[in-house]
Amino acid sequence: MIVGVDKTGIFTEVVKLEEVDSTNRYALETGRSGVIVAALGQSAGRGRRGRSWFSPPGENLYITYTLSPVREHYPIVAGVAARQALSGLVPGVEVLLKWPNDVVAAGRKLCGILCESSYGITAVGMGVNVNQKAWPDPLAPRAVSLSQLAGRDFDLDEVASRVTDSLSEWVERYGREGFEPVRVEFLVHGMLKGLEVRDDTGEPCTIVDLTLDGHLVVETRTGRRELVSEGISIGW
Repeated sequence: MIVGVDKTGIFTEVVKLEEVDSTNRYALETGRSGVIVAALGQSAGRGRRGRSWFSPPGENLYITYTLSPVREHYPIVAGVAARQALSGLVPGVEVLLKWPNDVVAAGRKLCGILCESSYGITAVGMGVNVNQKAWPDPLAPRAVSLSQLAGRDFDLDEVASRVTDSLSEWVERYGREGFEPVRVEFLVHGMLKGLEVRDDTGEPCTIVDLTLDGHLVVETRTGRRELVSEGISIGW
């Protein structure tokens, strides 16, 4: 796999691996910002809250980017960037964001994102379902790949290049203009309206807004509250 360095100069170093336990773990241990770690397979991929991420070799994109300094908005920036990149590969398919940063198409997860920080570095890890066509039973109704959506296989380099360019552009814009453009993009493409939503406790709630701090505002029976990193369930 060949991943091109982006045009903005934010990412300047590429590490390509056949397989690794976790691209996030490897990227954080470099201790450097501006590194891209891409692997054809992961033996211990992780999602949010320690959930395992199904990572069959050779079919999907497993990639991590390092950024500094640590910024609280990077998970949402990464989600906005990934959604933009992937939607361009499946024209005619509505690609949306599920709070806080899952990328969803046809009601199923297309890309998961995990941001982890240590020693002043943030690892932005992405798992993109690219050419996979078969899923374990628990995932079959909840996951989808670009190949399934488009009816053709994709070159992993092409997907990686698009994601890298989009992320670098949004990180650069975020640094220049602040969170407001990211917030607007999330509100436009987020799964926020007309859906039955429940918070982490299982309580029904209504999404009201996304604050400039990057917190999702929900209305529950007991009043309004802000979700910082807690997930929400949208009929899944």
